[in-house]
Amino acid sequence: MPVREEAIVYGVNAALAVARHRSEALLRVFHTRERRKVVGPLLSAAAISRRPYREVTSDELTRIAKTLHHEGVVVVCQPMPLVPFEALLAGLPISSVVVALDEIGNPHNLGAILRSAAFFGANAVLYPSAERQAHLSPAALRVAQGGAETVSCTAVSDLGAALRALTARGFECVAADPEGGRALVDHVFRRPTCIVLGNEGEGLSPSVRKACTVRLSIGVPGQTASVESLNVSVAAGILLSRAFLAS
Repeated sequence: MPVREEAIVYGVNAALAVARHRSEALLRVFHTRERRKVVGPLLSAAAISRRPYREVTSDELTRIAKTLHHEGVVVVCQPMPLVPFEALLAGLPISSVVVALDEIGNPHNLGAILRSAAFFGANAVLYPSAERQAHLSPAALRVAQGGAETVSCTAVSDLGAALRALTARGFECVAADPEGGRALVDHVFRRPTCIVLGNEGEGLSPSVRKACTVRLSIGVPGQTASVESLNVSVAAGILLSRAFLAS
């Protein structure tokens, strides 16, 4: 009999989102006494699904979650399913906004990007299945605050090839590129569009930069910034807001 895969989700909003969007994936729930009322919908979903839930100490939750940042609740569930790229591509509407990540290494950045993508209503987030790319880890899911449950996620073997496939479907692939490009304030977003963000330290890889149809520089023309660059998750939020405000 095959061993069932299990994933850990901790944090109040992330855990509640599992119950709200895929309660069938619940396997076990642990919570502290102080969080019992807050996570009531999660416990109800577990009871309806006939999944066990148990009140434990904060120290025991720390042991289960392997972090102090569990916020008083831990869910053991089936892993978040990734959408195959071909299926994603076939199902994207003409008005889509997609976010592509070029080896974003920090799981907190991935989580923050997923949170912004969900807030603005982006259709999908795709990233390479590379070793240094952050994936849907418990830390990323907590920072996403439930956003990972509402935005389709896809891992691809070749991000440059995926961007070219999007371009062939009519997407404008817009990269945030601190090394140069058109000023963001001068660009008018159109649909469908794919917002591309590079690695925190090295930026866009050559193959991904080449696959992008537009490169944008975030900044105020004529004004010297007091810091060299923005955090990648902040850049994602700015570009997402521009893309959706322009629609």
